[in-house]
Amino acid sequence: MNKVVYLDTRRRRTPLPSAASTGSEAAPAAQAVQISIVMVSFHTGPELDEAIDAVLAQNIDLEMILVDNGNPEEVTEALKVRALTDPRLSLLTGHGNIGYAAACNLGARNACGEYLLLLNPDCVLQRDALRDLIQATEGAVRPWVAGCRIVNPDGTDQRGSRRELPTPWLTLVEALRLDRLAPNHPYFRRLNQHDQPLPEQTCVVPAVSGACMLMPLDDYRLIGGMDERYYLHVEDLDLCFSIAKAGGGVLFVPQVSIVHYKSTSDASAVRIEWYKARGFTQYFRKNFTGLYPDLFLTAVNVLVWCYFVIRLASLIKTSTVGTMAALFRRTGAFQSIGTDRSGGKDGRKGRAA
Repeated sequence: MNKVVYLDTRRRRTPLPSAASTGSEAAPAAQAVQISIVMVSFHTGPELDEAIDAVLAQNIDLEMILVDNGNPEEVTEALKVRALTDPRLSLLTGHGNIGYAAACNLGARNACGEYLLLLNPDCVLQRDALRDLIQATEGAVRPWVAGCRIVNPDGTDQRGSRRELPTPWLTLVEALRLDRLAPNHPYFRRLNQHDQPLPEQTCVVPAVSGACMLMPLDDYRLIGGMDERYYLHVEDLDLCFSIAKAGGGVLFVPQVSIVHYKSTSDASAVRIEWYKARGFTQYFRKNFTGLYPDLFLTAVNVLVWCYFVIRLASLIKTSTVGTMAALFRRTGAFQSIGTDRSGGKDGRKGRAA
């Protein structure tokens, strides 16, 4: 593949059909590498450079495909230069923001590794993380997808690195905290498992975080890649569901950890919450229609949108408070400047200081 590939924003986006493709999304190079890392970036910020550095510092035969979903022009130009100077890095750009799932599929179509790693642009791999991940999954029943321990910058475990697959019932339990009624009952499980004791060895879990997902590239293509109807969020849960439906397993590797900064993208928090709510309602309709009564599914989807409204109100309140605080700070500064200009005793001291 060329080091920098410009893609037409009008190109029709299709699910991942096979290892072959045409046009500017050319078929992978004949000589394979051990692992292809696909990273999707949208206004990520300075964490992007740290994430790229950590990938390229791994002691393993790799290629890195960075899908530019719409970064500032100066960032894209810097990525082009870096791609031209490092043979392991390729850049796909010019297609605009096509959504996370579609961008992952785009990167995978250009991959030629035995393994595929989907990695968020604000995730920093620890030393030898890729080698250890691959070793920990050797012999796993295919198809499989694996995640690892994800920690915050302060070293604490992050939510979502291992979790239950949301069902309409478990979502209701989580939303209403019904687990308090019967904390040890299997029907009243909580969705996230990050606060449970860390397993000592690689184990099977219902779902892992899309921030870091490793799988054989052929397995990714076998299940058709990510469902591009998800624009942002929930596509990782749907992929875990697809792996399970195909008779495979979802693996959690506690021996490997990565740092995930979270919320680094310069994107509207309201839009993110909206896409998340839309993703969950789509996930429930796609995977549970016919398994749950229609009325119950509808009620859960209404609950999802009610939660969105609550989040929206919270975001508006936080934004309003922040704006007012900034206004008061500026007003105070203006008053101080006015006092300085008055020539008063306090003003003279202020200038002297």
